[in-house]
Amino acid sequence: MCGRCGGAWPIRRRARRACGHRPPAPGASFLSPEGCCRQRGRGTDLRCRHTRERRMSETILRAAEALLAVRNGAPPIPGLGAAAPSDEAGAWAIQKEVLRRLGGTIGGYKCATPASAPPSAALLDARGIKAAPAAWPVPKGGKIGIETEIAFRLGRDLPARGTPYTREEVTEAIAACFPAVELVVSRYADLKAVTLNENMADNIAHAGLICGAEVPGWRSHDLGDLTVRQSCGGQVQVEKRGSNPAGDPLLSLTRLANHLHAFGLHLEAGQVVTTGSWTGLLFVEGGQRVVGGFAGLGEVVVDLG
Repeated sequence: MCGRCGGAWPIRRRARRACGHRPPAPGASFLSPEGCCRQRGRGTDLRCRHTRERRMSETILRAAEALLAVRNGAPPIPGLGAAAPSDEAGAWAIQKEVLRRLGGTIGGYKCATPASAPPSAALLDARGIKAAPAAWPVPKGGKIGIETEIAFRLGRDLPARGTPYTREEVTEAIAACFPAVELVVSRYADLKAVTLNENMADNIAHAGLICGAEVPGWRSHDLGDLTVRQSCGGQVQVEKRGSNPAGDPLLSLTRLANHLHAFGLHLEAGQVVTTGSWTGLLFVEGGQRVVGGFAGLGEVVVDLG
C-alpha cells in the first residue's frame, strides 16, 4: 500500500480504491511518501488519477497553443491532431485556456441546440461583444462569416441546483432581448473536416457579436416565428419567415442554462447569449455593410473593414 496514506495502489488488481498522491521523482522509493503512483521499473501507471490529469493538462495546453497561433497570424490548421479533445469537457477546458491566455473574460455564450442533437456551446469574450452600429476588421483578401440571430441579456444568475430550470423560469431571468449579427472565423482550414469537439474547442468559430437595440415589449412577440432579413453590400442574401435551429430561441436558452452546470459553469447576470442562426452561415468579403434583423425587432448594422 501507499507509504503515505495507506491507500491501495492503482496497479493492484484487488485494490478497493486508488490513492491520490502525486507521482514520485525518478529514483524515489515505491513505498516512500511520494511513491504511491509509480510502478517500480515500469514507469507511471496510466490508471493513476494524477497521471491522467497531467497528461490531459498537457493536451489542453497544446491544443490552446495551436489555436492561439492561428489567432495571432499563423495559417489555419487542419485540426488539433493528437491534442483534439475526446469529449465535451475537454473542449470546454481548451476554450477556457484560450480565453485565459488572451486575457479575456466570459461575456456570454453562443449556443446551438437543435432539437435532434445534443447542445453545443461556446464562450464569448466580453471584448468581442459590441453595440451596433459597429465596424469589424476583415483581413485584405479574406472573408468572414455572418449570421443573424436573436440574443438575450440575463438579469440574474441561474446557478446549479437540484432540478432543471423551466422555460418559464429562464424567461423570467431575462433582462433584455435584441437582434444580433454573429461574426464567424474558424481557426481550421476546413471547418467541415474537424470533429464536433474540435469545433467546440475553437469556440464554434466565434469571432464577435454585434448587438442591436433592446426590444421594448419583446415578450409579446412570438420569437419562434419571425421574418428575418439579411443583406450585404446592398444585396439581400436572406429574407424568410422561420426560426432558429431549435424552433424557439427561449428553448435554446433554457437548454443552455441547464447544460452548463455539468461543466462547472452557469449563466450570470449581465451575460449575453446568442441562440443560433436564422440565416445559415454565409461568408462575405470585407469593405461592405451588413444589415441583419427581424420584422418588429429592429436591425443590426455592421461595417466590415
